[in-house]
Amino acid sequence: MKSKASVLSVALIAGLATVNAAEPLEKDFKYKDALKYYHTETAALLKQSLLSAGFAIDETNEVDDIYLDFASRALNAEKERIERIRDALVSQTCSEGDGQCTPPPAKKKIDKSKYSPGFGHFLTHDLEPGQAELMRWEHDGSIVQDYAVRVGLPPDLVPTIKAYVKDMGLLDIMTNMLYDDPLSPGDAKWFNFQSPYQKQSLAEGSSTDELRNFTWNVERPDKKWKSDMHWFNTADELSHEEGLRVLAKGGFDKVLADWEDVDGRAFNFLVGIESPDQAGPELIVEGDFKGEIYYGSNAGILVGDGTRHGTRECDHRAYRGVRIACSIYLSDVTKDNLETLAGDTTSIFPPTGKTAADW
Repeated sequence: MKSKASVLSVALIAGLATVNAAEPLEKDFKYKDALKYYHTETAALLKQSLLSAGFAIDETNEVDDIYLDFASRALNAEKERIERIRDALVSQTCSEGDGQCTPPPAKKKIDKSKYSPGFGHFLTHDLEPGQAELMRWEHDGSIVQDYAVRVGLPPDLVPTIKAYVKDMGLLDIMTNMLYDDPLSPGDAKWFNFQSPYQKQSLAEGSSTDELRNFTWNVERPDKKWKSDMHWFNTADELSHEEGLRVLAKGGFDKVLADWEDVDGRAFNFLVGIESPDQAGPELIVEGDFKGEIYYGSNAGILVGDGTRHGTRECDHRAYRGVRIACSIYLSDVTKDNLETLAGDTTSIFPPTGKTAADW
């Protein structure tokens, strides 16, 4: 597990419309009949919409490119609307006494007013935990890259990671190193920590093992990158295994569930952990042109197999703001890709070169 911290941030504004509770479905409700009717009515509505907008009759044919493009964009918009209604219904809580429902808790929302006109933007509707969707451009619904994917996060994943680095003392070190004791470009430093999980077990009397030290390191990119970003990495096997334990506790297995049909062998999964309430998008993902995106609290960004990406620049020094993202590297190791994976020097651990092949 690898964490990144920099003097950069995300802006998220609370807000979600409420809706009235839906009536329960009748026992004899026929899903197949309803879906058949929905398909027929949707096709007719799409064609009528195209004709009303001035398209020719031939262009409303269901195999015509114009029809397919319009249908894709219209259905994506309808899906987002239905998901917002569903989420509002699911989030409502009703008291057991009088049955009165209260509005759902405020939900963080992407602030599109912070978007830059110089970048493209992406469709970012909410996803279920483990639900994976190829990233698509907002303006036409087209696919950005074959290996650029948004994946829904389990609700406990980000809080679990954040609580771990905070209880270990790493969160304070991240802020301190950015503002009070930054590394020089290209430099590195090592730290020893003790597991907050082991400390808790000792305090509860469920373990008598001696506290073990976990090694992390921090690096700053070379001067040519002109960045104050600092990379914090697990630096030995104990800290690496502990990082996997944190991910498991946060429900990361649910994130992996929908990757069975992905042809790639190595990925970088990026998750937003901490950000101030100001400024704009955090990440750049490149297709035919560059696009900017917020990490958001609902989904992480999976990139691999040549998908170019980078950190979006911004500045929060005026109020000592810090943005932290977690970078989780995943790979299906084979004989064909072992040399490439072993040659990657992004993280200290797992090791590189021949040692990596042996490990």
